[in-house]
Amino acid sequence: MWFFVNPFLFGNPGHERAWSARAMLGEELWIARRPRDAAMLVSAVASAAALVGGIAAYQHRPRAAATATALQMALTLAYWQQVVRYFERHSQ
Repeated sequence: MWFFVNPFLFGNPGHERAWSARAMLGEELWIARRPRDAAMLVSAVASAAALVGGIAAYQHRPRAAATATALQMALTLAYWQQVVRYFERHSQ
């Protein structure tokens, strides 16, 4: 749900030089067009890892929670890299 709401809560960046700005602009473009690509799979697996991490934390399993959280963060960064590439290919 956050991936769909996030682009509408924050304004556009003043420039596109920063990687993080291109990631957010790319995510917005990607969500608007909804292509069925690897980014969709990575996003889904990252969400599943976040869910597993939350359940593990609730069950007081710190290693499992930390592992799932680390996996979720790594997948989120991979997803952002994919949407940066998408933005660079499709924004011109």
